Amino acid sequence: MKVSVIIPTYKSWDLLSKCLRALQNQSLPKEQFEILIVNNDPFEEKPASIELPPNATLFIQKRPGSYSARNLGIEQSKFPILAFTDADCIPDRNWLENGIKHIKSGSDLVGGRVDFFKEKGGDDLTFLFEKTFNFKQKRNVEERGQSITANLFCRKEIANEIGPFSENLLSGGDFEWTKKATDSGYKMTYGDDTLVLHPARKEFKSLVSKKKRTSGGMYYRFFGGYSDFKKLKFTLNILRPRISLLFRKDIQFKDRVKLFFAVWYLEWIGVKEMYMLAHQGKSAQRH
Repeated sequence: MKVSVIIPTYKSWDLLSKCLRALQNQSLPKEQFEILIVNNDPFEEKPASIELPPNATLFIQKRPGSYSARNLGIEQSKFPILAFTDADCIPDRNWLENGIKHIKSGSDLVGGRVDFFKEKGGDDLTFLFEKTFNFKQKRNVEERGQSITANLFCRKEIANEIGPFSENLLSGGDFEWTKKATDSGYKMTYGDDTLVLHPARKEFKSLVSKKKRTSGGMYYRFFGGYSDFKKLKFTLNILRPRISLLFRKDIQFKDRVKLFFAVWYLEWIGVKEMYMLAHQGKSAQRH
């Protein structure tokens, strides 16, 4: 079975080059897969120093948002299996081969394992936060029927059946899309052997930026439509101190304290962002 690899990119050419090198080292023969790179910044051309592999094609999606870029990738794909990853991810050598194996074994979708690594110069607290809280892929796949698109395989006929990603969403579109598939009766499994490595953000301010973006996504998905009472109830629940963090046995106590205050601070950032979207006419942060 042949596979189309779809990679949205936005101002991340250096990171993309590492991803492409990993794809060229796949155990799956190169003639068995194509790489569809979708540039989501129409004003920035590919640097001359970045060479595309022979089995890669570059497209431009003028409509902003990574979900718009993925939709274009699906439209242009030629093969019966779709594999999604991100420009900053590094797929394991057996990523494609193992993802196809799960599809052949009867899965309609596969949410693969994502492991974080700290890049040179990365901040310790940011790395600790990322590896502790982000991408709970196994739980999301097995308990919630959802997966992120940093590591997702899907039969193309399913993508055609459930329709495109929601292009108006700033975040959470991958969860919405995969949940639509599993709610429709399609089978999704967790692929522990279907691995991609994902760099942790280098600086805590990047977590702040992400929180603003995901809070904007929550606002437009559901929070904006809540009644005032429901908004207050939701906000108080979000801002409650996460005391349970202080009792985790898998993390050193000093790190538990750091995480406790980091989480609380970011939740306040998120609530402030939704307030500004609702009452001050702020534009949502897309990247």
